[in-house]
Parts: sequence; structure tokens; C-alpha cells
Amino acid sequence: MSGPVIALCGFPGAGKSTLARALAQRLGARLVEYDRFETFTQRPLPEVLDWLASGARYARLHAPGLDAALRLAARDGAVVFDTPLGRAHPQTGGLIDRCFWLDCPADLALARKVAQLAGEVPQAESARFVAWLSGYLALYPTIIRPACDVQVQRVIPLCDATIDGTAPIDMVLETLVAKCTTGRLG
Repeated sequence: MSGPVIALCGFPGAGKSTLARALAQRLGARLVEYDRFETFTQRPLPEVLDWLASGARYARLHAPGLDAALRLAARDGAVVFDTPLGRAHPQTGGLIDRCFWLDCPADLALARKVAQLAGEVPQAESARFVAWLSGYLALYPTIIRPACDVQVQRVIPLCDATIDGTAPIDMVLETLVAKCTTGRLG
């Protein structure tokens, strides 16, 4: 690998994807998104509940081809990595040079995520989306919130800095650019 890998981490809805795209464009870097590789969210509910009950080990969160994609992208220079797991993920954590946690309260992150998903639903699919959303919100206290608690315990301590994810996006982007263009990433 030659280019640095800069990871943006945070809760679903914290702004990782939006900021990762903007940061990659601003730095002329490649973008790699964890969500394009992960398969865990497609697993049956009992498997997810078992994962949480058995310690929520990140080593069980396989993302086929993700580490290879990061290495390949880094051959051409800097990479911005949109990931919820940061350095805590055994598959890719060792490839990260700089890691930032986007700090955003869970309720705001949830509201942002729901708004994003709702905005992507075609009008003809709105009834099905409402049914899905109802199920998602019903499971939030059982799955999503505990998974976010695990993130706080495991991901934040391994980050180089915490960035205010509630600030206006332009300010957050400027903060990230300043932190990414100083020191060893210069």
C-alpha cells in the first residue's frame, strides 16, 4: 500500500457517507464504503440476536473483498474509508492510517438515517417502506441501540480524534481536511 487510508466512523446516520464523499472529492482520494461489502445485515434476526448475546465480536462481521479493495485503492494514493467499525474491525483495522469518530447523538443519527431512507423510497413503495420502518423502529432497542453501545466501547478509543458530527457539514469538512493534510498524511 502506498496511499494513506483515512477512516470516518460513527453511528448509522452520523454523516459518514456524506462526509466521506465530500472529503474524498476534496482530497482527490478514492472512496471505499464498508456498506458495499458487508453481508451481516442480510442475516436472519436470530443470527443477529445471537451475535449480540455472544459478545458482538467484530471478527464475525465479514465483508468479503473489503480488505483487498482498500489495498487496491491505496495503490493509487489516499483513500477515504466510510466504515462504522474503524480500527476495531480485525479485517481492515490494520490498514487504517488515520481514524475519526463523527460524534452525533443517537437520536439525531436515527432521525437522519430514517430521513435519508425515506427520501430514497419511490412513492409507489411508500406503504412497504412504512411497514419496514415500523419493524426497524420496533427492533431499535433490541438490536441497533446495543450495537451502537458496542461501537462506543470499541471504536471510539481506537480513533485519532472525535469530530463534532452535529456541526454544519462545511465546518466538519474543513476540520477533517485540516486534520488529514497535516503531519504524516501531508
